[in-house]
Amino acid sequence: MNEQNAIKLEIVARRALNIKHKDGMAGTISKDFILHNNGAFTIICASLAPYYLHATSEQRIILDSMIENYRILNDCDKQTYFKMIALVAEELRNFLNELGVQDAD
Repeated sequence: MNEQNAIKLEIVARRALNIKHKDGMAGTISKDFILHNNGAFTIICASLAPYYLHATSEQRIILDSMIENYRILNDCDKQTYFKMIALVAEELRNFLNELGVQDAD
């Protein structure tokens, strides 16, 4: 289950950043980084960065809220961490859907 949740976050982060190659961003956007380096929060911030740059003030409020809600991933226990990465993957997927962001080819 933990690996499945990490894969979900990896897939949606690759979509957010339009990463087509497995080694995109030096392997940072990967399930291994999520599983072994507690890298979910880093991946969330990286995934949202391009959208934040060009966001309206209303969109920035949503993005700030997402970032703040998931800051806990840096300091929570493993069980909470893996539950939350499934939630963040879904929230990020919904955000991309609202913006009309397509999967990387």
